[in-house]
Amino acid sequence: MPDHEDDKYAYLNKISCETEVHLQVVTPTQAIRLKTRLIGVDPNMSVIVAMGNNNEWLAAKQYIREGQKVIVRLMSTDHPEANLIAFQSHIQKLMSVAGRWLLIDYPKEVQQLALREHRRLPVHIDASLIDPNTKSTCSSGHLSDLSIQGGAFIGEPIKSATKDKKYTLQVSVDGDEKSVPIVIKNTKSVVHSGSLVKQGFVIEEEIGKAKKFIGALLSNSLANS
Repeated sequence: MPDHEDDKYAYLNKISCETEVHLQVVTPTQAIRLKTRLIGVDPNMSVIVAMGNNNEWLAAKQYIREGQKVIVRLMSTDHPEANLIAFQSHIQKLMSVAGRWLLIDYPKEVQQLALREHRRLPVHIDASLIDPNTKSTCSSGHLSDLSIQGGAFIGEPIKSATKDKKYTLQVSVDGDEKSVPIVIKNTKSVVHSGSLVKQGFVIEEEIGKAKKFIGALLSNSLANS
């Protein structure tokens, strides 16, 4: 059993109730993704989340059972720096006495990631750059790193691209299209990648929305190994 004084577990133990939880139910044929909220954490015992009653939860009902493997992702924004927590575990018990709760085994390993304003985090996330005026796709490619302030996009060259030109960065997270306004700051050719170019950009969004956008991308990639 993990030492509850370990920094990662101490952070998990004190995450606020009502924190949004992204629950991925692992099955042999598909990954079922559900959204819910944290009820609480019983240190070294259980992580307790609410069971939903929307269509997604009803469709997943047959997989919500004791012993089922799940991936849990939480993002807490109660602190000056948003922190992501992710772990793999199993459903411990279904409860309906005080409410419709799902008890998940306390994790043996935890991944934690602090979203810092200037920290560049390496990623590989499929993305597109959209012209905000015509709504057409200017370039398809992927994000190679991210921070709260900006990042790098590697993709097809953009015709008539200029420094400080505005685009919409679009990605897909759990089947949902998410976008954020950006401004291109520099362009470099990618060595050994044919005609691909690397676009450095800054996010033109207030810090709270930027954290939510970046957090959704990073939490989706945590604990998938």
